[in-house]
Amino acid sequence: MSKQGYVYSSTPNQAIYIPPGQGTNVVIAQQQPNVVTRSSHGLFGQLGRELNNLGRTISREVDWTAAEINKSLATTAQGRVLPLFQTGNQLQLVSRVTGRSLEILQGPSGLMLDGLGQDHAPNAVWTVVNEGNNQVRLHNNNNYLTVVNGNTMVINMPPGQMHGVETKFQLYERGAFVHLESMKERGRHLGILPGGQLKPALATGKEDHSMFGVRLIYSPYAATGGK
Repeated sequence: MSKQGYVYSSTPNQAIYIPPGQGTNVVIAQQQPNVVTRSSHGLFGQLGRELNNLGRTISREVDWTAAEINKSLATTAQGRVLPLFQTGNQLQLVSRVTGRSLEILQGPSGLMLDGLGQDHAPNAVWTVVNEGNNQVRLHNNNNYLTVVNGNTMVINMPPGQMHGVETKFQLYERGAFVHLESMKERGRHLGILPGGQLKPALATGKEDHSMFGVRLIYSPYAATGGK
């Protein structure tokens, strides 16, 4: 059977084209493509699974490497703000979202914190203990900032008492601001809400709520020195 120069063969997926005036047949074979899906069994299915596993492994390694680089940068950075955190310096942490300072208050059931402290107010001034690598402890009259079970609070640590890592924070400089990340509960940061309330550390990342300007109130070092 022919139509407009074609002869349809009984062979599946084949058509025979006869150019006008010629007796030579040219066979054009049309084959259906093979489609391999993730559910295919055998070699291709196994290969797909191995490639997926490899992709997940590479992604985890990239995330881990990025985190380690960020930690390394944090412990070696020296910007405009970080040098203010020298042992013995007294400073205020000014919340970016309230424009007021982190302060310690007497609440109904004990000491509490908020982000509404006044300039130079004694209860809004924090003394620095710098332990190197941009890692610090901050206290007001031996009441130390800490993160416990995802919540920021203060605990009293009399002079000479041994400290654990729960009162230590890693500093990250960001322009004219710093973030304070708990060394005990990594990924959790000191944060203030726009109304001045504390934001739970477990819900606070490196964001506007965790950004603080630093106002130096007192330093025992000369303007050109320090340690």
